[in-house]
Amino acid sequence: MEPVCLVESVPSSGALQVNPAALGLLRVLARPLHVLAIFGPCGTGKSFLMDRLVGQGEGFPRSPGIWVWCLPHPTQPDQALVLLDTEGFPEQEGDETKLSHLFLLNVLLSSVFVYNTRSEGDPQRQLDRLTYVRDLPRVVRVLDECSRENSFLLSSECSRENSFLLSSVLPDFVWCLRDVAPDPCLDEVLEATDHELDSALSSPQDSEDSPSSCVQRLFPCRKLFRFCSPRGDGGHGEQLSPAGQLHPMFQEQVGRFKDYALSRSPKTVVGNRAVDGAFLADFLERIVDLLSRDEPVFLSEICNGLQEGSNYSVGYPVDPMGGAPPSRAAASAAQPSVLEPKREHMIPLQASRPALPVLAKVAPSTAQPGAMEKPMCLIENSLDGELQLNQAALALLQSVRQPVVVVAIAGLYRTGKSYLMNRLAGKDQGGFSLGSTIQSHTKGIWMWCLPHPHPCRAGHTLVLLDTEGLGDVEKGDTKNDTWIFALAVLLSGTLVYNSLGTIDQHALEQLHYVTELTESIKVKAAGEGGRQEGEDSAEFVRFFPAFVWAVRDFTLQLQLDGREITEDEYLENALKRRQGQPKKLDLPKKYLRQYFPSRKCFVFDRPAPRRDLARLDELPEAALSPDFLEQAQRFCSHIHQHAGTKTLPGGHVVTGTLLGNLAVTYVDAIRSGAVPCMESAVLALAQIENSAAVGEAMAAYEEQLGRRVALPTESVQELLELHAQCEREALRAFMARAFKDEEQQYQRQLKDRLDSKRAELCCQNEQVSSDRCTAALLELSQELEERVCKGSYSVPGGYQRLLDDQREMVEKYQLVPEKGIMAAEMLQQFLKSKEMVAQAVLQTDQSLTDRQREIEVERARAEAAEQEAQLSQEMQARTEQLLQDQERSHQEHVQQLTAKMEQDRRQLLAEQERALALKLQEQERLLREGFRGEVAQLEQQLQNLRKERSQPRRSRCIIC
Repeated sequence: MEPVCLVESVPSSGALQVNPAALGLLRVLARPLHVLAIFGPCGTGKSFLMDRLVGQGEGFPRSPGIWVWCLPHPTQPDQALVLLDTEGFPEQEGDETKLSHLFLLNVLLSSVFVYNTRSEGDPQRQLDRLTYVRDLPRVVRVLDECSRENSFLLSSECSRENSFLLSSVLPDFVWCLRDVAPDPCLDEVLEATDHELDSALSSPQDSEDSPSSCVQRLFPCRKLFRFCSPRGDGGHGEQLSPAGQLHPMFQEQVGRFKDYALSRSPKTVVGNRAVDGAFLADFLERIVDLLSRDEPVFLSEICNGLQEGSNYSVGYPVDPMGGAPPSRAAASAAQPSVLEPKREHMIPLQASRPALPVLAKVAPSTAQPGAMEKPMCLIENSLDGELQLNQAALALLQSVRQPVVVVAIAGLYRTGKSYLMNRLAGKDQGGFSLGSTIQSHTKGIWMWCLPHPHPCRAGHTLVLLDTEGLGDVEKGDTKNDTWIFALAVLLSGTLVYNSLGTIDQHALEQLHYVTELTESIKVKAAGEGGRQEGEDSAEFVRFFPAFVWAVRDFTLQLQLDGREITEDEYLENALKRRQGQPKKLDLPKKYLRQYFPSRKCFVFDRPAPRRDLARLDELPEAALSPDFLEQAQRFCSHIHQHAGTKTLPGGHVVTGTLLGNLAVTYVDAIRSGAVPCMESAVLALAQIENSAAVGEAMAAYEEQLGRRVALPTESVQELLELHAQCEREALRAFMARAFKDEEQQYQRQLKDRLDSKRAELCCQNEQVSSDRCTAALLELSQELEERVCKGSYSVPGGYQRLLDDQREMVEKYQLVPEKGIMAAEMLQQFLKSKEMVAQAVLQTDQSLTDRQREIEVERARAEAAEQEAQLSQEMQARTEQLLQDQERSHQEHVQQLTAKMEQDRRQLLAEQERALALKLQEQERLLREGFRGEVAQLEQQLQNLRKERSQPRRSRCIIC
C-alpha cells in the first residue's frame, strides 16, 4: 500500500479526527505490529529518513496530520511494519493543543518513538524543545486509582507512581540528530555504549519538569543516533534529484539506525500484550475520542475494555499480504462489529476478521486500484440489528481515485438479483453468491469494484451493489428493509428494481418502499424529521438515480389494444394513474413518477427450466434460454453505455473515495437514529474533500518543484517563473477535486500555503547561492590569504600588487558557473571584509606618497559606494519582482476560480433545465389523466424552478 492519512485536523474546529479508510487498512493486519513513529520540528527531514528505512526515493507526502504506511517487516516475516510520519512543529508557537495530542498519539501507538532534529547549537537545547513530553504524565495514566474529579491535578505521590508505571509501557526513545559536524570522539563513545543517549549529554540541571528530565524519567530506553548531511556538503537530502547520490557516511549511519529500529520487539500494551492491527485501530479511536473531550487517558481501562468479550487474535490466519477471503455465507454469519468510541456500550468483536479484498490479477501496466476478483460485504447488519460498515471493504472503496459508475439492484428476496448483477460484471461464476432455496441469501449490501468494460468509460470504475432481498419473512424487520432500499438509492447512480412476473397491482404494492423514501431521506438540513416544508420532487430528483425496472420470468406478450409495444411503453402504461384508484396502488405510481423521472424497463424470460435454476451459475451458455441471453445482453449493453458517472448536485464527479465517505455519513446518520440528509452529507463531504484537495494541490506543487527547480537560480525572475508554473499545476489539481468551497475558505488556505512556499523557496535559493559563493570565494582567495600571512605585500609596490591579485581573483570568481542570485552581494561582503587588510598594506607601502595614498583611499571609497548603489538597485528590483509575482499569483487564483465558478453555473443551469423539462412532461401527463389539483401544485413548482433558473445564485470571488 501507499501511505495514507491516519489522523488529521477538522478544518472548522481544529480537533483531531481519524480517517476511516486508514483504520480499515490497519484492521486487516492480523500479525503482531512493529510500529515506528517519528516526530520533531518542521524541516528536519523526518519523511526523508522514514523513506530511507524502506528504501524508497519518496513515499511519505509532506502533509499535515499523521500518515501511516503498512508494509511487510523486512527481517521478521511473522510481523507487519507500521510507519507513522507526523507533521513537524513550527519554530514559533503553533496550535500547542493539537501538537501535544499528536505527540501523545505517536508515543502511545509506537514501539519505537523517534525524535528528529537538526544539529543547531547546543544539542541539549534541541532536546528541551520537546516540551510536549511534560503533558504525558498529566494526560496519560496507567491506572485510574487517583481521583477522577481532579483528573489533571495529581498528587505528588500519584504522579510519581504514574510516571514509574508509564516508564514500563512507553516505547524506546530514539533521538536522531541530523546534519551534525564530524566528531570522532563522540561517535566512538556512542559506539562503545550502544548509542546510549545519556553518554552524549550531561545530566540535566533543570527542574524536574523540564523536557530533558521528563525524557530521562519516562523513557528507560534512550538512544542517540547522529547523522551527517545526506550529501556531505551541508545540503538537505530532500533537495536530491532522483539520481542524486547520498554520502557514504550518511548511508552507513542510516544502516546502523535501521538495524536498531527494526530489531526491537513488536508493539505491546499494558500487561505486555502484543497487539494486531484491529486492536491498534480501536485503541487509536478510543484515545482520539478522549483527547477530543479533554479527558484523561486511562491505559489499563482502555486495554481491558478492548480485550473483554473480544477476540483480537495476534497471528490470525488470514494473511494481510495475500490469501483468499472466507466464503460469503461465512462472512455473513459472523459479522464483525466495529467498536464505536462514543457509544456507552461496547459490542464484542467476533472471532472472524473482515475478509481481505482479493484484487483482480491484471497486468502491472493496467493495474487499477480497487479492482476486485470477488465481491465483499460493504454494509452489514451487526448482532444487535444495526447497520455498520465493513472497514476492509470501505478502505478498498476509498482507495479508488477514479470516477465511479454505481449500479445498485434492489427488490424482493429470491428474485434473482445477484445473478443479474453477475451478468453485468461479465462473470458466469465466482461473483455474487446465488441462493437456491426459499431463504434470502444476500445479507446487507455487497460491493464489487471492476474496471468499466465500455470504451467510452475508460478510466472509470464500475461499482456494483447487490442488496439484501426485501420482504424476507424470517427477518421480520421492515425498517431494516427501508434503510437498505434508501441506501441503495442514495449511493447509486442507476438503481435496478428487480421483480418477478408482471408489473401488476401486487408488484406496485410491493414497491411501497418508494412511498417511504421521503420519510427516510431529507434534502435540506433545516428542521426535524423526514420531509421538510417546501421540499418538492425537484429537490429529490437532483440526488436520486436513474431507475431501471427489470421484470424477470416474464411470460406475457408485449401488446396493448392490439398493437405491439416496447418495454418502456409497458412500464409507462402500468404507471398510469386513474381517478378513484386505492391509495396503496396510486401512491407507488405517483412517487415513482415524481422521484424517478428517468425510467427504463427490461423484461426477461426464465433463463432455464425450473429444475436447473438451483444451479444457474453452473450452467453453460448453451443451456440457457436464447431469448434470455439476448434480453440480458441488451440490458447489460444499456447499463454499460448509458449508466452515468455518479455525481453530486452541481455536477461534481464522485470517485471511490467520495463514495466511501458518503457511505460513512449515511450509515452514521442511520445508526444515530437520525434521518439521512443529502444536503448535510454533501456539505460534510465537501469539507473532507476540500481539505484533501489542499493536500493534493500541495503534493502536486512539491512534485512539480522537484522536477523543474534546481537551486540556485541565476535570477529571482527565473525562480518566480518556476514557482508560477508549479503553482498553476497545484491550482489545477485543487480545482479538479474541490467543490462547494463557496466562501473560498480552502482556496485561501491553499494560497497562504503557496505564498509561504514561495517565501521559503526564495530563502532556500538565497542560502544555496550564498553557500556556493562563499565556498568559491574561500577557494579562490586561499593563495591571496597565504601571501598576506607571509607578508608578501608588505614591500614597496605591495599595495598595487594586492589590487592586481584581488582583481585576478574577482575575474576568476566571475567565471565560476551557477553561483546564483547572491553572487554580487557575497562578493561585496568578501571585499568589504578585506578592506582593513588593504588599508594596512596601503599605509605601509613606502613607494606611495601621502597624496597617492589619499587618492587610493578616495578611489576605494568611490568603488565601494558604486557597488553599494548597484546592489541596492538589485535589491529594489528583486522586491518589485516579488510584488509583481504576488499580483500574478492573485490573478491566477482569480482566473481559475472564475472559470470553475462559470463551469459550476453552467452545470447548475443544465440540471435546472432537465428538471424543468421533466416537470413539464409530468404536468402534461397529469392533465391527460385528470389530476387537476396536482397540476396546480406542479405549476407552483414549475414557477419556483423558472425563478431559480432566471435568478441563479452567484458565488462571489473573494480571494484576496
